[in-house]
Amino acid sequence: MKITLNQNVVLDRRFTVAQRPILKDGELAFEPNSNHQPYIVFDDNRKSPVGFGLKVGATGKSYIIQRKVDGKVIKAKVGNVSNFANIDQAREEARKLAETMTQTGRNPNVLRREKTAAEITLGEAFTAYREHLEKKQPPAKPNTFTVFDKATRKLDSWKATRVRDLTSKTILDRFDEIAKKTRTTAEQTFRWANAAVNLAIELEAENAHSANRLPTLTYNPFKVLHTKARYRSRKQLEEVYKAKGVRSPLSVKDTLGKFLNAVWVRRQENRTGCDYFLLMTLWGTRRNEGLDLKWRDQITDQESLTCSWVCRETKKVFFFDTKNRSNHTLPLCVAALEIVNQRWELNRENDKPSKWVFPARSKFSKSGHYTDGRSLMKYVCEDAEIKRISNHDLRRTFGRVAEGLVTYMVLRDLLNHENNADVTPRYTDVEEDRLRESLQKIELHILATAPTVYNALLTPTFSPLPA
Repeated sequence: MKITLNQNVVLDRRFTVAQRPILKDGELAFEPNSNHQPYIVFDDNRKSPVGFGLKVGATGKSYIIQRKVDGKVIKAKVGNVSNFANIDQAREEARKLAETMTQTGRNPNVLRREKTAAEITLGEAFTAYREHLEKKQPPAKPNTFTVFDKATRKLDSWKATRVRDLTSKTILDRFDEIAKKTRTTAEQTFRWANAAVNLAIELEAENAHSANRLPTLTYNPFKVLHTKARYRSRKQLEEVYKAKGVRSPLSVKDTLGKFLNAVWVRRQENRTGCDYFLLMTLWGTRRNEGLDLKWRDQITDQESLTCSWVCRETKKVFFFDTKNRSNHTLPLCVAALEIVNQRWELNRENDKPSKWVFPARSKFSKSGHYTDGRSLMKYVCEDAEIKRISNHDLRRTFGRVAEGLVTYMVLRDLLNHENNADVTPRYTDVEEDRLRESLQKIELHILATAPTVYNALLTPTFSPLPA
């Protein structure tokens, strides 16, 4: 219907989807809108452009403009009523949109979105990508956001720059500038930038396909770093790690036994940290995956679904939401179970037993559990006369030992690696008994490098080794 719109009429609270306006005896009245469908009231005021009206929907009221161009009806939203100080402002904006409709034969709002895609800045691309990390299923882990934010700050000066204005020379020069100080930082920073722009291009391609038009953002300027081979290859990275002593798993013939013996001696001073190192080595877990373990009998069944725990009764350890966003369960073999049982006995001796397997040393700890073994690792390495190893090197050590003892499928399950595109593992799930048998074999080989530790944890179940 058509009525004369003014500010008072537009703000009339009777305009809802629950009722529709009618003219009764020349006066505005309302009748029930039984299906609660949105409706449009067009304006017959002489000041208004043709096709200007008020749309009443379930979430509110907005101004619209509708025109027929070349036999096709085009309808565009002018804006929410609350966005305009008065109706005359809305009419003026509608007049501009109507002119665009007539000239182009297209919806001006669609044209604006297309322009937005072409005008997107690097900062907007970063924001959209961060939102993607938050909303994807499952969402990225907190550490990913920390790394992402740190990397993108390196390009703060470009955040207001349109993606299409970033030249190859500009990108290469900035990459080289950062790489002179820290090449790894440069590579991480620009890989994130490349990913963010790739997402923007994909989203624009989808929007263009839906609108039956050509995309306005098609090229990622950060591809030049691949074209010019600025990123190091896997082989080059491994050579750098080797030269720096990074990624140095312990040797079965030499350093593994020394490390275990040093941990065992240090255990008298820092029982919690050393037990954590021992179990981390025997389980092959990632650095953060065992820190927040709880005692299964100290938590509810519901809580056990959303946290990591150790169960002495079932002889299992459960890791919740690991790095690859999957849960991971391992059996407790003889030595690991012995360490867990000893920790349980120590916990029972406290006036207030802790729910944590590795409780924090300070009562003021925010997390409540053990969090950082860097200082302890440094002392252990000094005691063992080992140059340097990281916590993750213990996982690599586990993998090195296991590689010669078990099949690829078993090792993949023990290390909790993703299947990726390999469909074979779907048909070859490792049975629990076989997993336990394999893990026990690995445990024996690891501890055999340190007879003192082996005998303390494995006898009398297994025959003692000569010192």
